[in-house]
Amino acid sequence: MPESLLSARERVAWLAAFLFIAGVLVVTRFTSIDSDSALYASISAKLSEQPIGRWIAPEWWGLWSNTGLSGYFRECPAGLFLIPAALGRLGLPAMQASYIFGVASGLAALLLTSLVAARLTSREDGRAVLVLLQLMPVAFIFRIRDNHEYPMLVCLLVSIIGLEGVSRSWRWLPLVALGFAGGLLVKGAFVVFVLMAAALWILLNPTSGSRGRQLTASAVALAVMALVALAYDAWYRRATGGPFWAAYWTRQISPLQWDSPVGQAAMYARHIGFYILRLLFHPAPWSLVLLWEGWTRRAVAPGPSRWRNAAERRGLLFALAFAVLSVLLLSVPSRFAERYAFSATFLIGAAGVVVAGRSSPRLRALVMRADRSVPALPVLLWLALMALRLTLGPWLPRIGG
Repeated sequence: MPESLLSARERVAWLAAFLFIAGVLVVTRFTSIDSDSALYASISAKLSEQPIGRWIAPEWWGLWSNTGLSGYFRECPAGLFLIPAALGRLGLPAMQASYIFGVASGLAALLLTSLVAARLTSREDGRAVLVLLQLMPVAFIFRIRDNHEYPMLVCLLVSIIGLEGVSRSWRWLPLVALGFAGGLLVKGAFVVFVLMAAALWILLNPTSGSRGRQLTASAVALAVMALVALAYDAWYRRATGGPFWAAYWTRQISPLQWDSPVGQAAMYARHIGFYILRLLFHPAPWSLVLLWEGWTRRAVAPGPSRWRNAAERRGLLFALAFAVLSVLLLSVPSRFAERYAFSATFLIGAAGVVVAGRSSPRLRALVMRADRSVPALPVLLWLALMALRLTLGPWLPRIGG
């Protein structure tokens, strides 16, 4: 994290805050009432008891009651379970290890989103994002979870940061490959959203980097991802005697249904409305700021006082384009869920925070004054909201589907 965004003292404060919350989760033996989170944490805990060679092949183990599901767990690759299983093997309480990993993923996503915002706009905007994104409804709901969404967002952001850096040095190329391969291992086919974000970043080129370098890095990262997929399947065959990707496709992709043209059009319209409503509510109020600004200034081009450079304009366009394409892509199949649009939610929220600062100098000044006056304000806010989550958790709604 650049010095311009976080001071050395604040980095230490973030680490201490994370370790404190991790300790609270262990001491209280925290478990989630969210059914998916509880399932994934239980699978990780069971894996930690298995030989490491079997970690690639988790099973249902009767953990998902009243469904009749048994045998190998092929809803997604095993990427989500590996780090919690390793933490459990190292001595952390096996169930709580998954939630600690979830908190770490959420914190990493927050910091990386702020870093990207600061790179595209200014340090002040990055600091505002670091504070205000914590107040989104979706942040409250996902504060302590063991789900795929935060790790996938981290993979997306790591890829983007790698593409931005590779324009200056090839040393950043491993980050692009890590983001691509990580997205595949965490949520399989949903890596398409990481790849889509990378493609949009190269096309829009917010930081005016070398597109040639970015395309080369992406090609190398795709090759690495393909090799990882082949190695994963080979390991899975050794552990189970059968392939993973063919079974995964049969389990997850084949059941998706497409109706008659008329029925498909109606379903498509319903799904678009479903995701649009979620992208308005989950990152509120910053999504509403974007909507209001877009409506009130629809006939006026942004002036230099509002957008100081092309990076800001292209960064905003990147967030909006990613959200629009995500909605269009997610609305096609019959299966839909609020959590599928999670990455788009965060990008919309970050864009809305920046736009809010441009449209309301008073809000921007208030946030900056508070950030200067209160030592480690983002850390203190994070701790307070974590405490609130631990207190109010049983009454929070669930993002389902």
